Amino acid sequence: MIVVMTKFPIKKEYFKDFEERAKSQFGEKGLTKQEGFIKMNILKPMLIPPNPENNLFIIETYWKDLESFKKYTESPAFAEAHKNPPPQEWFTGRPTVDVFEVIKEKS
Repeated sequence: MIVVMTKFPIKKEYFKDFEERAKSQFGEKGLTKQEGFIKMNILKPMLIPPNPENNLFIIETYWKDLESFKKYTESPAFAEAHKNPPPQEWFTGRPTVDVFEVIKEKS
């Protein structure tokens, strides 16, 4: 299993806008019908003193394997999901994507 983490650095004044958009639109364009898709989580940053401020929203998607994720990135559902991105002024930098292999899972 792999986990894909897409990290969105968002300006504080746009947290609510991004949160509402993420909850209403992310994962709604055919993601759940993709072969090998397991689940998606949307993570909102929290401030817990004395830790430094965190402005990263993270979208986690879980996939059976890397091939399933690659097929999704080449699908019409992926193209549709990325057609209308959030406004650039919401961001403090470029979103990044990190891919991880799950080597141990425990519930």
